[in-house]
Order: sequence, then C-alpha cells, then structure tokens
Amino acid sequence: MGLTAEKKRLIIRRVIFAVLLIFCAVIQNTPGLLPEPFGAHQLAVTVMVVCIAMFERETAGMLLGLLAGVVLDVTGGTQGINAILLTVVGLVCGMLVNNMIRNNIVTALIFSALALLVHTFVYWIAAGVHGGRLLLTFCLPSVLYTVIFTPLWFLITRGISRLLPSEVKR
Repeated sequence: MGLTAEKKRLIIRRVIFAVLLIFCAVIQNTPGLLPEPFGAHQLAVTVMVVCIAMFERETAGMLLGLLAGVVLDVTGGTQGINAILLTVVGLVCGMLVNNMIRNNIVTALIFSALALLVHTFVYWIAAGVHGGRLLLTFCLPSVLYTVIFTPLWFLITRGISRLLPSEVKR
C-alpha cells in the first residue's frame, strides 16, 4: 500500500514549508544580513507561521509553528517561549481560517499584526529590564517593519500551496 500522488504532494509541500521556516529563522537571526531601519528586525518566522497555518489549517499549522518556535529558541537562546507562542499562533490561525474567516491577504495582515504584537509584547515582558526603551526602539518598529512584508510571505505561501495542491483530509 503506497502513497497516493495527492499524499506525496502534501508531504512535499509540508517539507518545503518546514525548510522555508528554517530558512526564515536563519535570516532572522543572522545579524547584518537584512537592513535594520531604526533598530527594527524582520520577524519573518512569525508571519510565515501565520501564512502557513492559513493554508494548512490547525494541525499542520500547529506542528509547523512548534518547529519554527523550537528553531527560534535554539538559535535565539530563549527558554521555550517561542515554541509555545508559535504553536498557539499556528493553531489559532488555522482554526479561524478553517471555521470562520476567509483566507486572503487582508486576513493575513490582520493575523500577522496581532501575532507580532503578542509575540513582541511577550518578548518585551520577558526582557523586563529595559522597560519602555525596548518597546519603542525594537518591538514596535519590528512589528511595523515585518507587517509591511506580510503580503510577500503570503504570496510565497499561496504559490507553494497552489503549485502542490492536495485534497487529502487535513
């Protein structure tokens, strides 16, 4: 009993998404690789988790969010907070698109902005020592800088999903 063509496409698509998440984590955590206007950093991994969950739905979104969070925790030295946050983001975004909301760029922008605000706010709380300065010089500029590129990440994710379609039960 072998894999059907649809299941193969689904597996290939999800492997591509996993590799893309790891690639985004490397880009995000390599200093000086991307421009940093006003001290802002590109937080593409969070946006990619949102976009992937919108196309892959709950379970795959949650698991790919967990993978992305673990990669960020390993490369960033945090204590598991990224894994928890991105797992929840993947689950919630997948559930909302599956049950309530349409899958489009506007939804991706709203979900990404909310996920980034929560993620950076939790990061700000965890860093606590720097107070309002970190919020104004890193967190909010990073959210704005990342949200601007959300349509690009959404279109990449949608392109991969359309290139490798699958009707296998998700």
